[in-house]
Amino acid sequence: MKNKILTITVTAAVLCFGQNASAITIDGAFGLGEWAGNYSSEDGVASGGYVGPGYGGQPFDVEYLGLRITNGTVYFGLQTGFNLKDGVVYSGVLYKPGDFAIDVNSDGAYDYAIDFAISSGAPVYSLYSVSAWQNSMYSQHSVADPYQYKTGTLIPAAFSGAYGSGVFANNINGGNSYVLEGSFGLSALEAYSSGPVTLHWTMSCGNDYLNVSTTPVPEPSTLLLACSGLTGFALWSARRRKKD
Repeated sequence: MKNKILTITVTAAVLCFGQNASAITIDGAFGLGEWAGNYSSEDGVASGGYVGPGYGGQPFDVEYLGLRITNGTVYFGLQTGFNLKDGVVYSGVLYKPGDFAIDVNSDGAYDYAIDFAISSGAPVYSLYSVSAWQNSMYSQHSVADPYQYKTGTLIPAAFSGAYGSGVFANNINGGNSYVLEGSFGLSALEAYSSGPVTLHWTMSCGNDYLNVSTTPVPEPSTLLLACSGLTGFALWSARRRKKD
């Protein structure tokens, strides 16, 4: 019986605390290992430069988009062939990088925008509660495709962030890629109550895009309370069986 109680207690501890084993390093390099289970990935560049749902080849390819929310902190990351600092000129037209769009209600409407600018090799982020979006130029997306916030209210938020560029081994097509990573406190997303959160990113033309969803992992104090409850239940259940 003691061995069974120990097994149940250890299992509860593993389930509760195993989710916090890895951490996201904000360093401007999108590591697939550290983002494991918390990112969506590219479909690559196909024949004729198709990147889905549009064209343009590597300069318009969105490769990875990551979102992890743990210990009260929102971590986000992007790797793309699109030049996040200067945009991309194609056929004489300058296309610009979009904002990160966040849906906190799982209703398909994006509630927040993370706007950014890159200066002296470092990103500067701003968080907005959005009342209206400007959609990308591409009209064949099957989902709402906001590119940039149109009107919104600036939300005070303290960010950490990093920017990087280069030829990364995780780019299945080769060529230069650009990376943005950042983090801020979940409490800034006041409209969030519970459930999954979705992150979306595209550029102004919308030639390619990615979405990723995640469910926030509770803070350590909440996890400790939950684990204590599970352990207590296991002990109570074992004692009840013994009495019966």
